[in-house]
Amino acid sequence: MVKVWQARETVLRVADAISVNDTSLLDSQVSSGAIESNVKNLTIVEPEGAIEKIDLLGETSGFQNAELDFKPFGLASISGTLVHPGDEVLEPWAFGDGTAVPSGSPTHHRYQAGDSTSGKTRKAAAFLVNLDDGTDEVTILLNNAYISKLGDRRIASADGHWEQDFEAFCLAKDFYIEYKD
Repeated sequence: MVKVWQARETVLRVADAISVNDTSLLDSQVSSGAIESNVKNLTIVEPEGAIEKIDLLGETSGFQNAELDFKPFGLASISGTLVHPGDEVLEPWAFGDGTAVPSGSPTHHRYQAGDSTSGKTRKAAAFLVNLDDGTDEVTILLNNAYISKLGDRRIASADGHWEQDFEAFCLAKDFYIEYKD
């Protein structure tokens, strides 16, 4: 029978980017994070390696001569809907460190997109998705990922919860997928 993964068998962790090593499992390298379970509608897009056909002059064995041109792999991405837990979650990676307010004895943190410091202090994140049912396990890591979008904040319904879409990207070299043997 084919394995069908359930949402309850999935955990998403977001933490500062890591230095991936081959001596331990990815799940143990990102063992805690800002998000443990406050996400729905999660989508991971693996890097694509496009291939183009180059038509050449002439023919061989009745077929037009052609070659394949292998393009570099593109970006990996992760997107989903964050269910607000009551505190900042992705803002430190999207907008930088923020500002402690009021000055003197701060009680709050303020974030602002697009100011002169948010682009300079934006941090790379590690997005780790772990699917584990106790027998099978799949771990996906987007390391050195940058949040490109914190979307609209909205209430899911009149008696619902607050939620917000997010999206982050990383290079193909920072995308890992690990299967339990």
